[in-house]
Amino acid sequence: MTTQPTHCATPIGDDELRALLLEYRRENWKGIQLPEIQERVVEDLISGDALALLRQLEHYIKLSNSSRVLDVGSGVGTFVVACRSRGMKAFGVEPDRIGQGAKLNSIQIARQRLAASVFASSVGEMLPFPDACFDLVTMNQVIEHVSAQQTVIHEAARVLRAEGALYVACPNYLRFYEPHYKIFWLPLMPKPLACVYLRLRGRSPAMIDQLTYTTNRRLRRLLATLGPEYAILDLHREQFLRKRAAGSFAARSTRLVNKLTALPLIRSLVLWAILQYGSLTEGGCEMLVMCKPKAAA
Repeated sequence: MTTQPTHCATPIGDDELRALLLEYRRENWKGIQLPEIQERVVEDLISGDALALLRQLEHYIKLSNSSRVLDVGSGVGTFVVACRSRGMKAFGVEPDRIGQGAKLNSIQIARQRLAASVFASSVGEMLPFPDACFDLVTMNQVIEHVSAQQTVIHEAARVLRAEGALYVACPNYLRFYEPHYKIFWLPLMPKPLACVYLRLRGRSPAMIDQLTYTTNRRLRRLLATLGPEYAILDLHREQFLRKRAAGSFAARSTRLVNKLTALPLIRSLVLWAILQYGSLTEGGCEMLVMCKPKAAA
């Protein structure tokens, strides 16, 4: 844990938060994102629905206002603040590699948003918490910034209670898009080529060395190293299957494809092909890991 002050007497309001976020992003994301994109990101951080993730996860796990939550890679603290607003005992861990060495970093902002001391300046490879103390651990758009991905996954599992769950979301680098720079991207583009490409587009390649290209399949393999006692749910797949069962697809093309999955003889093959296609082309990966119930003796 850091020895710096970890809380403030009076949490800042939205206007102060907006000014700090704009300063932080202009300083730390210069050359990575265009200024107009940075402004949109700031507005999303302030006015976005930070509790949407909890509502999504409540389809699969039991959470209460007394649940203990750890957000690994908590950034400016938005998810932790939202959980605390529901009464949850939420904590955040943030190394802030992007802002490291800058005048203002994300954890400094996070600590001004709550009076409680809940943010630790630490890394996912070595969490400053005892074993089995959290009901939910989240890593939202974090694992792609980690080089020792397996270590971080196992460390997150270490601090989970037996009935707890681990949520991991990240970009899918099989798409023709890079979500940090927000530009066209070749899937799994070699990093030397990526640096040249970014310079040609007038962008800084500073973030490239911080990225570990991750795909749906790679993430599933990483999570599988936790062992057979853990169940892995692909949340995009589960959402598709729920909509299929309810017949609630909005797009005409999706409704047509869904009808094909009901045809005799070929429905299993069509459904398999759709799920495989989705795992390759969807914009991101979302997985939920839960410890399987132990069989009664």
